[in-house]
Amino acid sequence: MIRIFDIEWWREIFQSLGRNKKRSIFTSLGVIWGTFMLVLLLGAGMGISGIVTKQLGDSSQKISFISTDVTSISYKGMPAGRWWDMQYRDLEEIKKIPGIKLAGAAGYSNWGGKMVCDGISYDISYTGYDAAFQEIDKIGMLAGRLLNDIDMDMRRKVCLLSKRTAENILGDNDYQRVLGKKVGIDGIYYTVVGVYEKGQSGFTFTSPHTVIAPYSTVDYLHNKGRSEIMMLGIMGERYADMKALESACRMVISEIHTVSPEDDKALMIFNTEELRRMVEGLFSGVIFLTWFVGAGTLLAGIIGITNIMLIIVRERRQEIGVRRALGANPVEIVGQILAESSVLTLLAGILGMTAALLVQGLLDKVLLPVIFEEDIDMAYNLGISLQLPFGTALLAFGIIFAGSLAAGALPAYKAIKISAVDALREE
Repeated sequence: MIRIFDIEWWREIFQSLGRNKKRSIFTSLGVIWGTFMLVLLLGAGMGISGIVTKQLGDSSQKISFISTDVTSISYKGMPAGRWWDMQYRDLEEIKKIPGIKLAGAAGYSNWGGKMVCDGISYDISYTGYDAAFQEIDKIGMLAGRLLNDIDMDMRRKVCLLSKRTAENILGDNDYQRVLGKKVGIDGIYYTVVGVYEKGQSGFTFTSPHTVIAPYSTVDYLHNKGRSEIMMLGIMGERYADMKALESACRMVISEIHTVSPEDDKALMIFNTEELRRMVEGLFSGVIFLTWFVGAGTLLAGIIGITNIMLIIVRERRQEIGVRRALGANPVEIVGQILAESSVLTLLAGILGMTAALLVQGLLDKVLLPVIFEEDIDMAYNLGISLQLPFGTALLAFGIIFAGSLAAGALPAYKAIKISAVDALREE
C-alpha cells in the first residue's frame, strides 16, 4: 500500500534519492531542460500567434484590400512592365457590384513627413482616407470625431492624429486638449478634429505616427486632382462570397485600365479572412512542431531518469529481496519505485516550468513594448502575452506527471521480478 501521508515513507524516498546526490541532480537536469524548452517555446509560439491573428482583426468581417503594381503580362496591345494607378472612378464602379456593403479608398501617402505644432517639429507619416475607408480599416476614436462626407466634399483642412502623435504633443493622454489645435504639414495647416487608435486590419498605411486627412483634401493639395487611389478597400455583406466579389472587382478594374485579369502582380488583392486562416494554419504547424521538439527533449530527460532508476533497483536488490522475504507484496515494491521516480521527475519538471514562466514574464516586460513600439496598452487590451496559457500549462504538467510514472514503470517491473532467495544469496 502506498502511504502518501506517512512521513517515514517520504523520508525513505528522499534518503534513497539522496544517497548519490550528484547522480540525482545531473539526471534531473535533462528533465529540467526539457520542461524549460517545452514551456518556453509553447508560450512564445502561442503568444506570437496571438499577436499576429489579433492584429488581423475580426475574422467575421469580410474585408479585402486592393492595390496595384507594375504589369507583368501583355494585354490587348499594352506591354508588360507598365506602371498604372487606380482612379477614383474605379471606386464608383466597385460600389455598384452586388454584395458589397462598403467600399472606400486611401489616396496620397508620405512616409517621411514633418509636422509642426506649437513651434515644435515631429516626424510623421500622413495619408488621405475617405469616410468609408476609416470603417474598413477599423479606425477607433479616442477623442473627437471621424472624418465625414462633408469634410471630403468641401476639402476641409482637418485631420486625425494617431494616439502616439497626440501623446507626443501633449505629454500625457488627455486627448481632448489636442482637439482644435493647428498643425502644419508641408506648410499647410490642418485643424485636429480627432485622435484615433491604430487600425487593426494589418494591411493599410496607418503607423503609430500617421496623420489622416480627407482623401479629397490631400489629393487636391498635392495636385492629384482627386484621381489616383493608392489602395481600395471593400467590405462584403454578411453572407457574401468574397472570392466572387474579388473576381468581380478584378474584372471591373481590369476592363477600365486595360490590365489582364490574370495578372495577379499588377492587381493585388488581400483577403483578411483568407490570410487569417493561412496564418492560423501556419502557427498551428509551428505549435505542433514545438510540442514535438519540446516533448522529445523532455522524453530524453525521462529516459535518463529511467536509466538511473534501473541502476538504483540493481543496487538495492538485496534490500528488495529482504522486503520480499519479510512479506512485502508487489504493490508496495512497485509503489516505492514509482514514488521515487515520480518525485525526482516532478521536482525537476516543476523547476523547469518555474524557470520558463519567469523568463516568459521577463519577455512580456521587455519584448512586448518593442513589438508594439512601446504601446503596451494595446497588447493588454488585446489580451496578448508571451506567457503560456493556464490550460496549456496544466496539460504540460500532466505530460510531466505521466512521464514521471513512465520513468518508473520499467524499474518497478524489474524490482518485482527480483527473487527474494536469489537476492539474499548475492554478496
